[in-house]
Amino acid sequence: LVHAFSVATSPDASDALLICVVSHTHWDREWYHPASRFRQRLVALLDAVLEREQPDESFLLDGQAITLLDYLAVRPERERELRARLQSGVLEAGPWFVLADNLIPSGEAILRNLEAGHRVLRRLGAVSPSVAYCPDTFGHPAALPAIAAGYGFPVAIVWRGAGGGDHPTTDAFRWQSADGSAVVAHHLPPDGYEYGSALPMDSAAAAARWLQMRPVLGGRNRTGVVLLLNGADHHALQPDITAAADSLAQAAAPDARVQRMSLARFVQRFDAASRTTELPVVHGELRDSYGYTWTLGGTLGTRGYQKRRNARLERALLRDVEPWLALSWLHHASVRTRATASNGAITMEQLPALLNVTWQDLLETHPHDTLCGCSVDAVARAMDARHESVLAQVRGLREAALQLALQHDTAAARSRAIAPAAPQAVVVRNRAAMPRGGVAELRLVETLGDVPVGPAGADAQPVASRMPTIPPPVAGLSLQILDTRVVHRRRESPQHYPDNDLVRVHRVLAWIPDVPAFGLRVIGGAPVNSPATAPADARDHDHERDG
Repeated sequence: LVHAFSVATSPDASDALLICVVSHTHWDREWYHPASRFRQRLVALLDAVLEREQPDESFLLDGQAITLLDYLAVRPERERELRARLQSGVLEAGPWFVLADNLIPSGEAILRNLEAGHRVLRRLGAVSPSVAYCPDTFGHPAALPAIAAGYGFPVAIVWRGAGGGDHPTTDAFRWQSADGSAVVAHHLPPDGYEYGSALPMDSAAAAARWLQMRPVLGGRNRTGVVLLLNGADHHALQPDITAAADSLAQAAAPDARVQRMSLARFVQRFDAASRTTELPVVHGELRDSYGYTWTLGGTLGTRGYQKRRNARLERALLRDVEPWLALSWLHHASVRTRATASNGAITMEQLPALLNVTWQDLLETHPHDTLCGCSVDAVARAMDARHESVLAQVRGLREAALQLALQHDTAAARSRAIAPAAPQAVVVRNRAAMPRGGVAELRLVETLGDVPVGPAGADAQPVASRMPTIPPPVAGLSLQILDTRVVHRRRESPQHYPDNDLVRVHRVLAWIPDVPAFGLRVIGGAPVNSPATAPADARDHDHERDG
């Protein structure tokens, strides 16, 4: 963690502080209740917002677009009203799909989070405020300024993770990534996103509240513009906020001007003011706010098995699915042009949408209270179920992607007769972004016969299961046998019932020559000219490499 500071200058004392009051709710989708119960409150909250008599009154849905999907799942008849408010900018959501933890998910997952949020808003004809809005994340990675700048966001809003002993004592600083990309960060007060909640209407109470706020908001300010978020966890829009904001404005005059506005408008004002103000410069991660507010760094270690599973699922999508989709698209013109398959197989037309849905399901487990493991057990059980669902989707996507890369037709393969054991080719794939070779553990799967499923299975004869100790030969490979076993293995086809075939699985070790990065190597068969070309499956043997 490295910080470099430049000399900071204060705004002209004659200029009144501009306090931008933004009404919002901080929406933990699941926390001390599961998502389904919090959704009930979300529906009531948004219905109340849409029914307000002031149609130009802004409200922020916590910087995440999943709240829109949760609401429309219950109230689809109000989509037109929701669209109109979003498109006019008085109702704001995004840029995130979910307010995720920023330190546990991979950098790629952070990008997919922004892309998923953009897709939801685009479907509703809307855009998000141009800000990396992170009001409750338990720390921030050093690359976040580069990510935000890459999406055209000039501003980041942070709370936890900043304010420690090595940080500048200002509410604004330039936060720079290693590549030189930078954003202007607005640091929320010690009480964070709830500092402006429940503003009083009574003039005496408003004056007392301002006396508390003035040193907190003014003492650290450098731009003359400050954000006051009016709301808190699962809070609905304050019913009397118009009168309460007027009372605060009267109490603050002449020290400050108080204006209600949208988050997008605040970002414009804050960004413009920062361009004419010299600010401290910060490099590196933001994960120290002790002495200012609590960071909750201990959540990095809670429910560790879920964090490990999330990492494996992310890698499975990034290494086992997406490269093969890209290679298939690059190497096979028919893959790019064929929208549907007459036999019902999955094509490139459906795969991007299916991939996006899988990512969204995984992103639903990334909110800071979910992935950080600081929610009730019911939330953890729901997360386990989502992970199981994502794993099933990953396996289906991987199978479809490899079948496209190999140009393998599962329906046609089912019509071929089972041949006697014969020398076969092994197709080895490398899911890493670098060439790899050496000792590999292979599973050579030898089909002994069909075990029909469905009505045909009632009169089927049992399949013989002789147990030879020598696996079928593979030209060019010397095999060291580890073990052999007979099991049932289900094989599917879009035109058939699944087969629970009886197979012999030979687990062997072999020395594999280098396989190109994200490539394939066929051993013992015809040469492969591209990473997405290989012999069709011979049906009687199916060879694959683990991992």
